[in-house]
Formats: sequence, structure tokens, C-alpha cells
Amino acid sequence: MDRSETQPGVDIVQRMKTPLLSTQDLKIGYTNGKSSHKVVASGLNLQLIEGEFVCLVGPNGAGKSTLLRTLTGLLPALEGDVLLDGKKLEQYTRKELANEISVVLTSPIEVGAMTVTELVAMGRFPFTGLFDRMSAKDWEIVHQSLELVGLKDFEKRMIHKLSDGERQKVMIARALAQEPRILVLDEPTAYLDLPGRVSIMNLMHELVVMHGKTVLTSTHDLDLAMRSADRFWLMSQQGEILQGAPEDLVLSGDFQRIFARDRISFDLMNGHFSVTGNSAGEVCLNGGGEVRVWTERALQRVGYSVNEDRDTCTGLRIDIAPDQSGYLWVLEEEGGTRQFGDLESLVKHLRALSFREN
Repeated sequence: MDRSETQPGVDIVQRMKTPLLSTQDLKIGYTNGKSSHKVVASGLNLQLIEGEFVCLVGPNGAGKSTLLRTLTGLLPALEGDVLLDGKKLEQYTRKELANEISVVLTSPIEVGAMTVTELVAMGRFPFTGLFDRMSAKDWEIVHQSLELVGLKDFEKRMIHKLSDGERQKVMIARALAQEPRILVLDEPTAYLDLPGRVSIMNLMHELVVMHGKTVLTSTHDLDLAMRSADRFWLMSQQGEILQGAPEDLVLSGDFQRIFARDRISFDLMNGHFSVTGNSAGEVCLNGGGEVRVWTERALQRVGYSVNEDRDTCTGLRIDIAPDQSGYLWVLEEEGGTRQFGDLESLVKHLRALSFREN
């Protein structure tokens, strides 16, 4: 099914360096009245390499959806060009473009009483026509698309009886039924719970790594994106877009700069955002393993920093000790020690202690 799979004699290294989709001095925006335009970003020179997974990330309102709609021909460019295989986007017919790019938008569509197979089959309409019969090959592609997203046993299920995550996978299967070279998704995890978001991001990663697709998606799931994407397109509120590996953009400081907010900081060591506030004090923590990791998170949540060096630690001391029922947290403080059987009790005590001291 995958037209993008490597054929004998193809130079794989060259394929990985050749832009499949690119822009030249692109200006994007939308009509603001009959004679004026609202410019979102300009001077964009972007590259999407064949066989890579790119995440478009940035603050709310930066213009990510506008960019994706322009790149897929749903919005006209204000200036500049979008090139697909070196050919301007407007030079493609609708059918040709449908065979190159498939789009999954944020807003769910209302499908009524329709089976999974019927909805995925709609992905073949650009090639069969609305009233033409589906061939045996068309149906084979529909079944293969469902198998790719892990829903091969869902063919007769009704759409309205699916979970949000299952429905999103069906929409991706419909897009795959077009047999596109590029899959473009606008916030595909927007309405999903955490397991659903993880599942969709993992699916997109697998489509690239295992099936040779090229995937471009916008997302606010920064942690998942960092673990999955080959590259970021990092978009600022001012229309600036930086391209690079997620790790390079973090180490350069650009990631933190673009997402900078009052009292919000990016932890370079742990790779996540946190709220900075008044420090409640220092804790010397003794213990290891996963229980230490989650204890540190609980302490940081209530404003305590953890000192790794017991010799220089001047704050509270907490020892994590195994217990028959799990763990004990032993807190050394003025007047003796206290033991806690869970982190909730420990945190409540520390909050009360901090409140009294302040």
C-alpha cells in the first residue's frame, strides 16, 4: 500500500535530504475585509523532508492552523510559494493534490449513522468519484488503512459508538486511504485524554518509522512531541519559525524564549515546564528509585527544592525507608522526627509548616 516505501536502487540518504514540501518567502494570513489582509507570518522558508515526523509547536494564537491550511492549499498564500516536489502547489489539480497530501483537521465532522468502513472509504472519493463504484483494490486499501491504525476489527462498528481516541484513529485511517505521501494533522490530540494522546502520537511515529510516511502535525503536547518528533517547527507569536531537532532548540534557549511566561520556566534537566514561586525551603532527601522521583515531584509542587548533598544541606531532612505496606517518609525537624505513610500526609505537614514559618 505504501507508495513511499523504498524501491530497489533508490538512494535512501538522498531521499532523507530532499525536501518533499518547502516554502519560498511565504507570507501567510487571511482576508480581513474585502480589501485588506491580516498577516500572520512572512518570509517563511521551511522544509519538510521525506520520511520525517515534524511537529509544529508554539503558543496559542501564533498561527499554526493558518500555516497548515496554507501548506495544504485550503488557504491561499498572501505572497511567496509552497512547493511540493519542486512544483508550485497551485499547479496541481485537486485529484493530484489529494494523492500527495491528506489532511486531518481539529474539528470533528458529524457523520450520523455510519460504520467505520463507510467513513474510511470516503478517503477514496477523490479517485472514485461520489457516485462511482468502489473497486476491489479500493476496498483493499480501506482495510489496509484500518489495519495501519490498529482498527482492523472495527470495520462494522458505528462511528457514534466509538471513543474519542478511536474516532480520531478512524479519521487518520480515512486520510491514509487517500494513499498520501504527506499526512498533515491539526491538533490531532486536542480532545483526548492522556492515554489517547500517547496512542495517537505513537501511531504517527510508527507511520513514519515503519511505513515510510511523512507526517506534519501541530500540537500542544510538548512532552510527547519531544519524545516522538524528528524535528520541530517552532513558531513564535511574532511569526518567527525556527527549525531543528527538539533537543537542539532546547539547548539553544530558543524553546524557552518562545514559550516564556510570567512565573513559568522550563526545567532543562527534567525537560518539562514548571511554575516558579516563593521557595518554601530546602530539603535533603535520602532515597532512590522511582519513589525518590515521585517524592521530588511532590516536594517541588509545594515549593521545596531538593539538595543532593547531605553535607551542605541546611534544610529539612527526609529519609525514604521501605515498609511492609510500601514506604515510610521519615522527616527530621526541630524536636524530633515524624513518620508518614504516604506522600499526601507528608505534603500536608510541610504546607502547614511553611505556613507557620511565613
